[in-house]
Amino acid sequence: MAEVDQELLASVFEERAEYLSKTELSAWTIITARDREIIAKLTGPGAKLLIGPRGCGKSTLLRHSYFQINEKKKDLAVYVNYSRSLALEPMFHKTANALQLFRQWVLVKIAVGVGNTILEEGLELPPTLVPIYQKGRDFIRELEAGLQVQLSGDYLTPSTLLSLLESWAARLDRKRLILLLDDAAHAFSPEQQREFFEVFRELRSRIVSAKAAVYPGITSYSPYFHVGHEAEVVQAWYKPEDEDYLYTMREIADRRLPNRHKRALRGREDLVDYVALACFGIPRGFLVMLSQLLGIEEGEPSATPTRLSAERAVSDHADSVKNVFTSLASKLSRYSRFVEVGNELALAMTQSLQAFNVNKGIARKAVTVAFPVPIGPEVNRMLQMLEYAGIVRDAGSVSRGEKGVFNRYILHYGFVITGNALSLGKSFSLVDVVAALTQRNAHAFVRVQAKNLLGLDYANRCTLDLAPCENCGAPRPSEDALFCMRCGQPLKTASVYDELIKAPIDRLPLTKNKIQGLKKYTGIRTVNDVLLDEDYTQIRSVPSVGPIWSARIRRYAEEFVSV
Repeated sequence: MAEVDQELLASVFEERAEYLSKTELSAWTIITARDREIIAKLTGPGAKLLIGPRGCGKSTLLRHSYFQINEKKKDLAVYVNYSRSLALEPMFHKTANALQLFRQWVLVKIAVGVGNTILEEGLELPPTLVPIYQKGRDFIRELEAGLQVQLSGDYLTPSTLLSLLESWAARLDRKRLILLLDDAAHAFSPEQQREFFEVFRELRSRIVSAKAAVYPGITSYSPYFHVGHEAEVVQAWYKPEDEDYLYTMREIADRRLPNRHKRALRGREDLVDYVALACFGIPRGFLVMLSQLLGIEEGEPSATPTRLSAERAVSDHADSVKNVFTSLASKLSRYSRFVEVGNELALAMTQSLQAFNVNKGIARKAVTVAFPVPIGPEVNRMLQMLEYAGIVRDAGSVSRGEKGVFNRYILHYGFVITGNALSLGKSFSLVDVVAALTQRNAHAFVRVQAKNLLGLDYANRCTLDLAPCENCGAPRPSEDALFCMRCGQPLKTASVYDELIKAPIDRLPLTKNKIQGLKKYTGIRTVNDVLLDEDYTQIRSVPSVGPIWSARIRRYAEEFVSV
């Protein structure tokens, strides 16, 4: 019975919106005034780029838009998820027509998504969609499984798909067809990113419009795709400094928590506010910390929430966010040295805030660091990568007259808290932390220079880590080089996906008990072992892991090797 309760609680704390039903999404999420403005843009005309780091709510907004559009039956919304794009990355190292196959995958996923939506609406597939839908599902499955796939003579092009989309909308008597493309950044393959945005740019007309969810910082657009001109940028990231932020997070907790857990937190609202601020506007992080605070993650749902458990949850969350950044050394191996120095930069930013906040009153604390403009290319690249991970948030530029123009970056509140950057002294309460973060002067910031934070030689340490020629060992002149300058042999690059699936399960965001259970009761040791356990036979053999938790463990593995 206890295992059943644990499984039900695990479903309540499902963090990813794409796995929630319409009923669950409506019951467990709250739509703020700001969310309604975003959804209005996603359901309206024109191309949009929904930008934000992992877990900030992009999928939630897209799914709400999807259900809202189709419920009115005036337009047709199609939800397509491209999270499996990295599984196609190995073919770029061994298949001559990889780019053509990738483009076909992008287009066929949309056509199949149209078919799925039509069937979900209880309608009949248009005759011209039936063969594409039937063959397309097999094509997608085989390509994502790494099988050899041949392009047929009747492959799609953006222009032919656009024409088909318009005809399908007309046949269904829908005025517009709106494409909601989730996990569309293909963040770790520049070739995929550029190709995707070329397709995205062409899928627009008076009837068809596309909206894509992408990541900040490291998304590369095609040479002909101009952000702001080709598509409007829409920020999805909740701002902890917004007036209704804590109310929103409290409502999320209220909707997700069973009554007995609400009772456990009664009178301890400071704990909820503390972890809500520490998640830095990332609802997924908030839910994970909340479940840890209540003992749900470790199978102790009767645990009493305490300050100690809240601080441990925040510390674990900060480590998890840092791991997202550190993982870039594997996913973007050429930038591994940037990741190394970037970790130093994040620590130095924390320390500069700590020094600034000493002897400052509660309402005068700062959480923002500002760099003078122009920012050098090495520091700019590190800040973009830190923004992708959610460690910093670009707060825009500000002029200080003769002192110059500064670009401001807000540090993740979890790092601010765990790094003692608020300098609150030895004996402070959680209420003090909440007050310092909510009552702070929004215009206060610390002016810094990269050379003071990282040393005069930081630029020399921020070099691309390029693999030498396998044939003669000569250094690779640039990341775009195709042939060795010394021996003339083709230069090869390792597959990011192939390397990631070899990673140990310790790198998945699972609790120590879950990791130890998998190692003790199963032969699962790598991420690929999890992916190969398709029927969950091994995962389910772990005590206290039922169908919901086994599915979640697999999703964590899939996300690890996704965009």
